[in-house]
Amino acid sequence: MLTPYLPHRRVGHGGGTAVRDLVTWLARRHEVMVVALVRPGEEDLLDEVRALGVAVRGLPFLDATARGLARVRLAGRRIASLTRSLSSGYPLYVEKYSPRLLGASLAAAVAEFEPDAIQVEYLQLALLVREMRRRRDADGRAAPRLILNSHELGSVPRERRAARATDPVTRALARDEAARWRRLQVDASNWADATLCVTPEDRALYEAMGGQRLLTVPLGMDLEAIRVDWAPGSRDGRETHLFVGSFGHRPNVLAADFLLDEVWMRVRAARPDAVLVLAGRGSDRYLATRGPVAGVEALGYVDDLTPHFRTARLFLAPLPEGGGIKIKVLEAMARGVPVVTTPVGAEGIATAADDVLTITGCDRSFAAAVLADAADTAACRRRAERARRHMEENFSWESITARLTEIYAAGS
Repeated sequence: MLTPYLPHRRVGHGGGTAVRDLVTWLARRHEVMVVALVRPGEEDLLDEVRALGVAVRGLPFLDATARGLARVRLAGRRIASLTRSLSSGYPLYVEKYSPRLLGASLAAAVAEFEPDAIQVEYLQLALLVREMRRRRDADGRAAPRLILNSHELGSVPRERRAARATDPVTRALARDEAARWRRLQVDASNWADATLCVTPEDRALYEAMGGQRLLTVPLGMDLEAIRVDWAPGSRDGRETHLFVGSFGHRPNVLAADFLLDEVWMRVRAARPDAVLVLAGRGSDRYLATRGPVAGVEALGYVDDLTPHFRTARLFLAPLPEGGGIKIKVLEAMARGVPVVTTPVGAEGIATAADDVLTITGCDRSFAAAVLADAADTAACRRRAERARRHMEENFSWESITARLTEIYAAGS
């Protein structure tokens, strides 16, 4: 498995958490090597990943945390990435994961491990799929089988951003970026032997733009480790509503802005003792820049969110844009916590007809939905119980890894 994020315990975002869970479950069925990009300061975390029962190879990778001379090298690499992006028509975000930097090290890991299949996580690493395909074709071989796990279509949030834009410059830039992602996505599906889409919606969009050899395989939850333990207000008697997300991710910041600007004042007017808790990397810095907001607290990164999920009256996910499947929503459902979300937040998870989530617009109706659910704990509990059963039927890692095993074997 090739991943741009070392799947350690404090990875701090939903996709990275899902990859860690996936690695754990794949190791129960297969001999696995994780090849991961290792950023400055992560070198000591390799052993933590090995403890999952896998071999690990780290590929050093500079990011914004680089300092000193490394920062100068990073600037040079970003300029080179921009030049390649202008030439290739692919997104700059993708070109920074250059095969020129990472291809040889990846090839060495493949030669050492001799895998039957290579699963590449995230479309941002698609150029490395192309590199491995070229090397495989040059050797005249059909193995290893190349599986690209898209996670989300990069074009989708850019298209939604363009649709929401109120000024022509922002709209034009978002459309250009969406077009670059569409070009990459179509090409990438031709380099891989199979490309995984995490939602049926993503697969339909991908097929419409010309994607090939597409399969729908969702991300999941470790339902053995996560149990239902919902007891709202049990810790301190307060009515808390929870929002979780990495605040380095634009859709989470937009969702938090919407909560604070449009929703929370209406909720507090009707329920003056209610408290909104923001949790996730950067949430504390985010709230500090906003200034004090009555009834709002920010925790920053939290090592174990279990107590906060347990005592929350509702889990709020008013996502206005983004793509793929929302791990935060899956986790709340797995824990038996009632969820209020938007159609974007529910994509690939459930529809209104399933009656396992409260799904409403990213507008004034969201506050009304929060107030209605906050006032009817019994109905929320019944909906959350259905949500847990929905998770067990559709999003367990046991069933997902069984499906992946079939995909790995398809080329043998």
